Amino acid sequence: MVDAARDDSELFKLEDPEPDDPAQTPSRQPRALKIAIAVLAVAAIALAITTGPTIVRIVEQKDATLEMPEQVADLKRDDSPIAKEHASDLVAILRAQISDLDSSVGAVYEEPSGDASHSVMIFGGTTMLWNPKRELDTMLAFISESGEDGLRELNTVDPGPLGGVMKCGSTEMDNAPMAICGWADHGSIAVALFPGRSKTDAAGLMRALRSAALKR
Repeated sequence: MVDAARDDSELFKLEDPEPDDPAQTPSRQPRALKIAIAVLAVAAIALAITTGPTIVRIVEQKDATLEMPEQVADLKRDDSPIAKEHASDLVAILRAQISDLDSSVGAVYEEPSGDASHSVMIFGGTTMLWNPKRELDTMLAFISESGEDGLRELNTVDPGPLGGVMKCGSTEMDNAPMAICGWADHGSIAVALFPGRSKTDAAGLMRALRSAALKR
């Protein structure tokens, strides 16, 4: 005679599940690897978007030369001994602030009238600059601190087609107004003094001087 109670208990008895078969369970490693690759790809794209333009600018600007031409616009280079001495003194100031310049040059330009009170003095150098804005700010800050009246109303101005950063400010020299402008990019830096000129006029002349002096 069959035990009915026993049969019922065996009928509803739950068996322990068999352990997973590794051969039949999909591995999670390939999926995790795909996720990691996707994350790295997104990070690489983001890095390229943020640093790509900077790398392009560095490549375009890093190999620069500066040569002061005999004439720029209506300004003629003054090659007199005293003008060369002034230019040399300004270059020494620049080299004291940026010691690893590959080359440096300076010049004084005078108007056709020969009015020395409107002579333009420019000095600059070439080297690899990773942070042009910081280098220019440092140089202009030094000029501001060393001058009698400081450097006021320092603003960023249009650098022109050569790119980089350009700033102009104003001060006084011998009780007369003087504008000071500077440019910097990944291959060059320069500052110019414009006695008796406004910042607007100085910015235009600075772009002209840069276009004539800077070669890449």
